[in-house]
Amino acid sequence: MRKVYIAAFGSGMGHATRMASVAEGLAEEGFQVAFSSSGEVTQWLRAKGYPCNDIPLVDVAYDDTGTFSSRATARDAPTILSRFDKQIASELRNLMTYSPDVVISDSMFSTVIAARILGLRAVAILNQLKLFASPRTPHLVSLLISSGSVILGDILWGSCESVIVPDLPPPYTISERNLWNAGSSSARAKYVGFLTPRNNGRPDALTERLRKATKALVFWQVSGPPATRGPFLAKAMALASQLDEKYVFVIAAGNPQGGTEPRPIPGGYMYEWCPSPGPLLDMCSAVISRAGHVSVSDYVQRGKPAVLVPIPSQTEQVGNAEKADRLGIAIKLEDDELDAGTVDESLRSLAEGKFLARAREMREVARGYDARGSIVKLVRG
Repeated sequence: MRKVYIAAFGSGMGHATRMASVAEGLAEEGFQVAFSSSGEVTQWLRAKGYPCNDIPLVDVAYDDTGTFSSRATARDAPTILSRFDKQIASELRNLMTYSPDVVISDSMFSTVIAARILGLRAVAILNQLKLFASPRTPHLVSLLISSGSVILGDILWGSCESVIVPDLPPPYTISERNLWNAGSSSARAKYVGFLTPRNNGRPDALTERLRKATKALVFWQVSGPPATRGPFLAKAMALASQLDEKYVFVIAAGNPQGGTEPRPIPGGYMYEWCPSPGPLLDMCSAVISRAGHVSVSDYVQRGKPAVLVPIPSQTEQVGNAEKADRLGIAIKLEDDELDAGTVDESLRSLAEGKFLARAREMREVARGYDARGSIVKLVRG
C-alpha cells in the first residue's frame, strides 16, 4: 500500500480541516495516510482516526487582545528558531520511521526541508507565499521581511515537485496579496480552487428548531490561534445580547476540545465546538467571521455574504478580507468597529441583492474546480 505523509500547520484549525479532506480522498484511492501537526490540532486529527505525530508549534506571538504582536514575536525569536530546529529534527525522525512515498506539506517549511534532505517526493499546499509585517513595523524592516520571505519561499517551496494554491485564479484570488510576485520562479504554482469540504455535517436539533425562527439568523464563527479566540468570542456574546430584537445569533466558539451541544445565550445559542456547521451556514442570512482563508473559501462555496473581521495586524487575514470586500462578497470591519450600530448596518447591507448576487456568481466560479480531486490525482501520479 502506498503511503502519504501530510504535515498541517498547527495554529488554528483551517490547515487541518482542508488536509483532512485530502486525506479522505486519498484513503478512498487506497492510500495509507499519517499526519503531523501541533497541540489541539494533533488531538483533533487523532480523534478523527488519523495517526498524527505531535511536533513543536512554530508561530508568531499575540497580545492579550488577540492582536498580532511584532514586538513579542521579535522578543521570542530565539525560542521560535529553537522550535523550528526541533521541528526539522522531529520530521526527519518521523519520515524515516514512516517511509512515505509522498510528503504533502500544508504551510510547513520544516517538513519540506526534512523531505528534501531524505530525497522524498514533496508537494506543497499554500495560500500564503509571502510575508508582510504589521502596519506598525518600520518601513525598511517591513520591506526586508517581505523581500526576504519571497527569496526564502522561492528556494524552499520551489524545491517541491509541485506547489498547489487552494484558491481561484485571478481575478477571483482571495489570497492574492500573499502570493509570490510576478516573475518569481515559483510562478509555476497551480491554482486548483478552494480546498474545503462543501457539505460538512448533518442538521442537528437546533438546526431544525431554527427553521421556524422569525428573526434573521446570523452565524458567528470564531476561529484562529487560541490566543485570538477569547476576545473575538467576548465581542460575539455581547453583540448577540445587544441585537437580540433583530437577530438570532448562533456562535461557534472554535474550541476543538469543547462540548458539541449548543446552549442558549442571550440573543441566541453558542457551541464550544460546532460539529455540523454546514447546515447552519446554509440557512443563515449572513456570517460574521475572522478572515482565515479556509473560512472565506467556505463562504464563497456556499454563496454566503459575510462580515469579515481580520485578526488585528495579521496581514494575511487583512489581505483576504480586503479582497473579499473588493469582490463585493463581504464587508470588512476592524475589531474596534464591532459595535451594535455598525454590525447591524453591515448585516442590513449584506441583505441587499447586490451582495447575494455577487456571492452566487463567485459560487458558480468555485464549482468549476475540484481541488481535492486535483491533489489526489497529482499524488497518484
